[in-house]
Amino acid sequence: MSGMERNVIFKCPRTGMNVQHWLSDATSDAADTHVSVRCPACAALHFVSTASGKTLSEAIGRRRGLGDQPGPSRP
Repeated sequence: MSGMERNVIFKCPRTGMNVQHWLSDATSDAADTHVSVRCPACAALHFVSTASGKTLSEAIGRRRGLGDQPGPSRP
């Protein structure tokens, strides 16, 4: 066995569900490294940070000050 895997839990940006995924130890832990992950909640690809386990959309939203705010309301 070449290495161990580690578990990350990220929030699916489409469904809002918490999703568990295993990352290989072979992936980089650099803060700006993301890997594509097929989401079991919505079947789309999301980019997950190898260092934090957060999705790329979460990181962008927080930088823009969007955080976990709800989207615009519709009539």
